[in-house]
Parts: sequence; C-alpha cells; structure tokens
Amino acid sequence: MQPLAEVSQAALPLRLGTVHINADGLLGIAATPAPSKQRFAIDDVLYHVSIDPVGDGSRFRIWAELGYVPYTAQSPQRRRDILAILRATQHLARSCFVVDGGQKILVIGESHVEEHIDVTGVVYETVQFLQEVRPYLRILSDFL
Repeated sequence: MQPLAEVSQAALPLRLGTVHINADGLLGIAATPAPSKQRFAIDDVLYHVSIDPVGDGSRFRIWAELGYVPYTAQSPQRRRDILAILRATQHLARSCFVVDGGQKILVIGESHVEEHIDVTGVVYETVQFLQEVRPYLRILSDFL
C-alpha cells in the first residue's frame, strides 16, 4: 500500500510515464521533474522562460518576440538601421537575436546549469540575460 500512497500524493496529474513498475514488481513514480514554464513582461516585452531537467542538471531557456523587420518597400532606412543593430549583437555570449522567415525578430538565450535549478538560479539566469540584451532592446525600440 505504501507505493500507492506515494503515487496518490506525488504523481498527480497522472500522465504517460508518470508511474512505472520497478524491479520488485511494485508501483513506482518517475523521478524526473516536469518542465517548468513561466512568462513575464518588462518594458512592454513579453518574455517566456522554460526550465527543462537534463540528467542531473537543468537547461534554462528564455526568449521574446520583439517585432518585425520592415520590408525595403515600406521603409528602406529603418530596415537598414534595424539590420545594423542586429549585426552588432553577434558578439553576445548569453543571447542571440534572430530574424525568422517571416521577418519576425526574436531574442533567445539558453544556458545549462549543473544542478537542478531553483528560484534563485532562475532569477540569476534571467538577470544575466536581461543585462546583456537590454541596451540593444532600448535601441531597437526606437525603430520597431
């Protein structure tokens, strides 16, 4: 009865892979924590954060959609300025500015943490990312 009590307290909601039968033939709980996802907004930019367990560590990802690069026919000077700003971000260590196929500008950051990340680790990684990208976001905001 003890394994059933553990499942009832820790494994809800039940999903595929939540429970398993261990070598002793008893019901067990998968120990891998579920991915975590949060959102927050700063300066009218919505950021998405996800933390995924990877082995004994965690993968921290953060990204935001910033806007669109205007087409040359719409505003050739604004397009040149935005692309020049984006080229200037190529040296960044923790983040990457990307233009997708639809001309949408995204800023993305990813880091790997050796242990399972807690709230303090999430705040630390988020602040590191924001310190690196915020000056460029302020400049881009004049053009978007």
